Amino acid sequence: MALRGLWGSFFSRKNGPAMTRPFRRGVFNRIELVAADAVAAAEVTPQSLQETVAAMRSGRR
Repeated sequence: MALRGLWGSFFSRKNGPAMTRPFRRGVFNRIELVAADAVAAAEVTPQSLQETVAAMRSGRR
């Protein structure tokens, strides 16, 4: 699973500390949760997980 749209949101450290300005990007900013297909435990490596999450987040921070 990966979260999209957090950069610049209430939880971001962009332009200062996180969680200090609640409406940094407006009232209705979009944060998305995306999920990939399940992977068998025997096939998982830290590198493959990192690549999968990076691919799901691409195009939107």
